[in-house]
Amino acid sequence: MQITHAEFRDAAGHVTIHREHDSSTIRIDSVLRNPVKEQAWMTWDVPATVSNDELFKIAEIVQRRCAGVRGTGCDIDGYFRELQRFQD
Repeated sequence: MQITHAEFRDAAGHVTIHREHDSSTIRIDSVLRNPVKEQAWMTWDVPATVSNDELFKIAEIVQRRCAGVRGTGCDIDGYFRELQRFQD
């Protein structure tokens, strides 16, 4: 079984994670609800073999963009674990 799509929403925005069947790329789209100082849309196309360190850095950004504030390690870890589901 392979998860191919997930979407998460919070107060400030949402993120969509997508990986096509038999694809070696994970696409991550982050959209802010009301952008003021940041770009409204951010996209990452990362290899499915992306390192945990790189994926955690993306999780930190995605968590802050979704929640609107920098989260604790526990908050970030939730996004990180979901992103890991798409790794090889």
